[in-house]
Amino acid sequence: MAGRRGSGRGLRVIAGVLRGRRLRVPPGRGVRPTADRVREAVFSSFGDPSGLAVLDLFAGSGSLGIEALSRGAAEAVFVERDERVAEVLRRNLRELELEGRARVLRCPASTACARLAAEGRRFDLVFVDPPYGSPAAELAALLGAIARDLLVVGGLVVVETDRRDPVASAAGLEPARERTYGDTRIVWLSRRRPGPNRPGPGPDAPEESMPDRSDPLALFPASFDPVTNGHLDLIHRARRVFERLVVAVAHNVEKKGLFTVEERLEMLRDAIGDLPGIELTSFDGLLVDYAREIGAGVVIRGLRAMSDFEYEFEMALMNRHLYPEFETLFMMTSQQFFYVSSSRLKELVRFGADIREFVPPLVARRLEERLGRRSG
Repeated sequence: MAGRRGSGRGLRVIAGVLRGRRLRVPPGRGVRPTADRVREAVFSSFGDPSGLAVLDLFAGSGSLGIEALSRGAAEAVFVERDERVAEVLRRNLRELELEGRARVLRCPASTACARLAAEGRRFDLVFVDPPYGSPAAELAALLGAIARDLLVVGGLVVVETDRRDPVASAAGLEPARERTYGDTRIVWLSRRRPGPNRPGPGPDAPEESMPDRSDPLALFPASFDPVTNGHLDLIHRARRVFERLVVAVAHNVEKKGLFTVEERLEMLRDAIGDLPGIELTSFDGLLVDYAREIGAGVVIRGLRAMSDFEYEFEMALMNRHLYPEFETLFMMTSQQFFYVSSSRLKELVRFGADIREFVPPLVARRLEERLGRRSG
């Protein structure tokens, strides 16, 4: 997690048993913690990490490895060469009571890989976040050593680099997915499974521990200002159809919402919990541009009435014109939520109505705090 640009201090665990706990971040410009949005994308891409062995190279504050432990990983090895940064990492592990499932190696990443290989260690999931601008040859050599000596068959390597740097690759690893978030590029690499025409690693090879990542990606965008039980109904139903679903808060710069984008995401996280295969994020600009950016091929749209269909049908045609490979899937709102909308619920709260049956508990409290009638 080392880098060349500074970042904010508000780092926290996103999900799992440690959800919401704050992490200390080493001071200085040499540390670049992985942003919440990127961590959400990383973990939603491979589902439940329960029982996995995790290696976090260039660990910095340890946010990636700690996130994995919070979500159920069996153990994590953290590698950080800077003693000052490593001490902050150790303190995070102590304060979160993770020392029994964690090990910190203070040395260069290449040295750590050689040491762990000599110990016969194998990992299901490896995070590699070198300083931006690191030589491509050095990164390729490190990834090659991971594939050869440390990664189980079917294991996954997640590499974070600057989007201007060469795309990470190495012998023994094949690209599984690539995403860009601002200046950050995330590449998922898997250790190739032996096929019928390729020699396998032998009868004593480790079992494949990571599932296939070729499932289509669906996108469910909305303003979620705020999220309602009708939204949640569509999210859960869409998740039964698609293994991977991006739930994206649309930020309209020309329209001031009741809640900020960050508040909407917080309420979504609270309502959805740790449901695997779901990534929560936000975007602005054209929907089709964002869909291209994340590699989504399907957009989910909910329909409540014929008036919804007329608008959505025209929008689907325009999106198809702008992005021919992009499909729209219309889902009918469940009967009990047919008349529920965020705008209607806001109006009800302003007049003192009880809306708790229509929204998650946190949303009901936030609406009443912001819009409810004041006494006196």
